[in-house]
Amino acid sequence: MKGRNRYILHLINLIVFILLETAALWLIARNSVLQRSDILKSISAVTNALSAGSGNIGRYFSLGKINIRLSEENAALRRENDRLMAALSAAAVPDSILMESSLFNYIPAQIVSNSTDRLHNIVIINKGLRDGIREDMGVVTDRGIVGYVLSAGEKYSKISSILDIDNMASATLTSSNTFGVIQWDGKSPRKIILHDIPVHTSFTYGDTVVSSGYSLIYPSGIPVGTVSGQMLRDGVNYDLTIDLFEEFSRLRQVYVVSRKDIQELNDLMDDQQEKGGEQS
Repeated sequence: MKGRNRYILHLINLIVFILLETAALWLIARNSVLQRSDILKSISAVTNALSAGSGNIGRYFSLGKINIRLSEENAALRRENDRLMAALSAAAVPDSILMESSLFNYIPAQIVSNSTDRLHNIVIINKGLRDGIREDMGVVTDRGIVGYVLSAGEKYSKISSILDIDNMASATLTSSNTFGVIQWDGKSPRKIILHDIPVHTSFTYGDTVVSSGYSLIYPSGIPVGTVSGQMLRDGVNYDLTIDLFEEFSRLRQVYVVSRKDIQELNDLMDDQQEKGGEQS
């Protein structure tokens, strides 16, 4: 009971203090033009500070929507870039007919979960079957290959990261247009190995490596990294160490790549395998 009375007394004192201070400021402002101006300036400064703070808070909470909108715009730009590249390639061939725009669609997605410290790293994204995601679709960013879709649920999908010792992709050494296979060696998440580069290939450290386009799931020209090391294997081929452009520990947004003619290509490959089996 005494504690409650003490609290009420403190509250009354505070209210009285505020009222007295308000009255004093009112009397000062009423009787002095200069002091009134100073008081108004102080009130204006406090109001502006509060307004700026609330604006910054509002902008902070709107960043998520801005990032989503930017991802969608980037996906649209990628589709348009592919369309233009296809048109230019077709126009360079005599008597060619310009076919439909792009071979690929890009579906923006955000990272839900990601690992980089295992031998078989997995990425989870917030897009699934209802968004058009299917198994074996490629996943990329503007800085590199991320992996491919292992499985897709209704709302989320599991990605096999390129930082998986069993995951491989075709890539090209741009300085010589020589292609090989990139595969992680299970060591640094910032480096990957480009295998099967013939010993006669000319290259220098710093040369760029990109996706070759020979894969059914990754577009050509996706940047991978730069050459930073070499090792001669069996006296025939080089294994090149590649410094990755993409920093996987900071991945936030990706693009799932949907190839329009994937079913036709898969059917052709299945027919070829069946014929090969019959001949054997």
